[in-house]
Amino acid sequence: MLVSLYKTEGRHATWLELFFDLVFVAVIGVIAHDLSHTHDGHIGVEQLVRFPLVFVPVWWVWMTHTLYANRFDNDSREHRLFSLAIMALMVVLSTFAEDSLDAGFTPFVVLYCLVRLMLAYLYWTVHRRAENDDVFAKDVAVAIAVGAAVSATSVLFSGAAKFVVFYAGLVIDAGWQIALRDKLNLKPIDRGHFVERIGLLAIIILGESVIAMVASLDHEVWNLLDIVSAVTGFLLIGAIWWIYFDSFPKLERSTRVTTGNVLIFTHLLLCMGLLILANMIRHAILGDLNRSTFGLLAVTGLCLFYLGKQIPYWYAFPPWRGAIISNTVICVGITVASTFLPKPEYSLVGMMVGMLVYVWLTFKRILSVNVDAYLDEHHG
Repeated sequence: MLVSLYKTEGRHATWLELFFDLVFVAVIGVIAHDLSHTHDGHIGVEQLVRFPLVFVPVWWVWMTHTLYANRFDNDSREHRLFSLAIMALMVVLSTFAEDSLDAGFTPFVVLYCLVRLMLAYLYWTVHRRAENDDVFAKDVAVAIAVGAAVSATSVLFSGAAKFVVFYAGLVIDAGWQIALRDKLNLKPIDRGHFVERIGLLAIIILGESVIAMVASLDHEVWNLLDIVSAVTGFLLIGAIWWIYFDSFPKLERSTRVTTGNVLIFTHLLLCMGLLILANMIRHAILGDLNRSTFGLLAVTGLCLFYLGKQIPYWYAFPPWRGAIISNTVICVGITVASTFLPKPEYSLVGMMVGMLVYVWLTFKRILSVNVDAYLDEHHG
């Protein structure tokens, strides 16, 4: 008899989940690479639009599969086969990413909807078992299937309408699942496992930052500013890793995190921010972006990171809220001020200083404030 992994003692990501993440490293790498191309010191509007349009559906597939596995994974052959099939389809989908606004739109949509229907089927199989604590499985299956059906009809439209219809399906899918909060709370997420899985996603994205930086190091001629940018970029990535993972395990103890929604949607912002920052560092080393475009990437990337990083703690730990807001305002202010420096390389140094200030403020004003009493009072 297969045993559910849900809330088993000492549960960690399975080998299959790690393999699943490895495939998404490749898929996300293709998406992020689109922002590496420049034209006369600019990144095209089409590239900037295409990045979120392609990344969000890929992120939603990863999240849906992770949430399913979090509650229902029993390491069955069926789960393994469906996961491997999803991985294969996502690899194929990534080949249409750069052309997804034009000729690649239809195959991209078809592959995405096929993956969504497979995920809906997995939830439907849970419903068929009719276990008392799985009463929401049918609702989630229907939400995913209806969302996929709406998205699929986008291939019948042209122009901007096709993107509106495609994303309407995704919004229906996600919104419906958010509306199921009360039912989902009947079987809360396995917090320890989910926090670990989200952390692994962040590691994937940080890995893309390192890959982007290494890819930019193939210089025939190096100057002092190139070296400064490379060192500063690595320090920025290291500071992000340090402060992210020093505090992240605390979320395992917060009973306010039940459905996982706050982590799911804030990490969309965080992951997009990190991917933008990865390309910002690459362009700083290569020196192929003008100051205004570089500033746009910098402010957008770091603001998305700060919001995605801070909101879960603001939600989960009320005693920290005042410090979280003021720290964020200070660090965003440093970031914005840095973009007015005369060269992108100087701006990158300013942003790195801002991140180090953020790290110091977090340890000084947030992590030093003991929340054990609050967690004990709320059964954390």
